[in-house]
Amino acid sequence: MRSAHRSAHRRVLTGPTAPSRRRGPAIALGIVGAALLLAACGSSSSSSTTTTAVATTTRPTAVSTTTTTRAASTTTTGASSTSCATANLAITFGSPNGTAGAIHYAITFHNSGSSTCTLYGYPGVSFLTAAGSQIGAPAQREGNLTPATITLASGGNAYSSVSVTDPGIPPCSTSVSATQVRIYPPGETHSTLVAAPSGGIAVCGSPNTANYQSAIVSPVSATAI
Repeated sequence: MRSAHRSAHRRVLTGPTAPSRRRGPAIALGIVGAALLLAACGSSSSSSTTTTAVATTTRPTAVSTTTTTRAASTTTTGASSTSCATANLAITFGSPNGTAGAIHYAITFHNSGSSTCTLYGYPGVSFLTAAGSQIGAPAQREGNLTPATITLASGGNAYSSVSVTDPGIPPCSTSVSATQVRIYPPGETHSTLVAAPSGGIAVCGSPNTANYQSAIVSPVSATAI
């Protein structure tokens, strides 16, 4: 009987120990869960910090691009043309200088403006009647000369010349007296009318052809032609 009582007593004593053993894994799981939650929060904070750093790095690039564009625009604006405008040129038409088959006339471009300017290329020249009608075709450009840029300080001169073919030379069939000369400075769209020398200029009234050029003009030069 005593032996049976002791066995029963032992079973009673060992009974409460089992639940306490099961508490250990539950506590461990709770600790692991808390650690994972803290790790997740830490990871979220790191991602937020990284995103802010990338945004800060991008902004200086946009500022740099804007500065470069403005500089290029300023450079383009500063490279404006210095070509001599018709309004700033006093243009004169010289006296005749005859040779066999043609009469030559000097053209002078005087810079009457206050600033330095440049001329490059050929002037446009055509001949007019007293009524303002154009006679024949404009002077053609002389092809065996190379144009050069001529810089004119205020008060400076540049020169060109026009040779008018004798209208009595075939195949010209009509001679007309020009009392005015229309002149466009090189590169300009505005012209000046100057009076022809006394007595007018005899010009062929028929158009220029492959075998006949009624007038030939030279490019501007720094020296009188």
